[in-house]
Amino acid sequence: MIRLIALDIDDTLVISGKPVSPRNCSAIAKAREQGVKVVIATGRGFKGSAPIREQLGLTETVINYGGALVSDGVTGEPLYTHYLTADEVRACFRAADAYGLHAQIYNGDEVIFRSENEFTRQYCGVMKLPYRVDPDLLEHNLSTTPKVLMYCDPSIQTEMMQNIGAMLPPSLHLLTSKAGFLEIGSNATDKASALEWIAAHYGIAREDVAAIGDNTLDLGMIRWAGVGCCVANGAEIVKAAADMLLPSCADDGVAYYIETEVLKA
Repeated sequence: MIRLIALDIDDTLVISGKPVSPRNCSAIAKAREQGVKVVIATGRGFKGSAPIREQLGLTETVINYGGALVSDGVTGEPLYTHYLTADEVRACFRAADAYGLHAQIYNGDEVIFRSENEFTRQYCGVMKLPYRVDPDLLEHNLSTTPKVLMYCDPSIQTEMMQNIGAMLPPSLHLLTSKAGFLEIGSNATDKASALEWIAAHYGIAREDVAAIGDNTLDLGMIRWAGVGCCVANGAEIVKAAADMLLPSCADDGVAYYIETEVLKA
């Protein structure tokens, strides 16, 4: 019996920039009324995921930055952390510079980058996040960096995944969350390990956990969960790993799963 559902946000629960659909809201509310824990598992930080959590009224723990942090769902206090080392962060920026890509880091909910560009203006504007421009950021304390995000034109994303990946140290993984986004985190953690921590925190067995996502940043938790699901608009590699294929994000795949597999059960 499913007792915990982990949900990716972008292109899984919502179409980026839009609120949660009424059908998804209703299904999630009904599941929680039946005692099911609903956990947001996202590449976003705590503040970046707040509008979605607030719309749904969620108070459960939150997986942030692709699994680098688990935050208390009410206070935002970090409960589980795994930060990059300063050397790992600098290696990411060397790789970004080699191919002329934008790269940014995070400190709590603040976004930090060396120079502004169209991507940073759109990203921080849509996400409503505080940001800081620091040309010398690599010379400062980097000990609380959960991930590095790079951006490239989506048309060259596959090529850049290969090129950037070849330059990174083996301690790091390179995954994607949406078109053009290159997400770099520590191999020591991902959404799977964070979800495992949360399941233990709530005393819920692995076989009673479902995970729903769409891209390679979700791949680990989809493989780990008792029931791993991918929406129809997801990446082919994620679909191949999933136990269940769901309708697309636009067609409320999350609600479909809850309605047919959780509420009816």
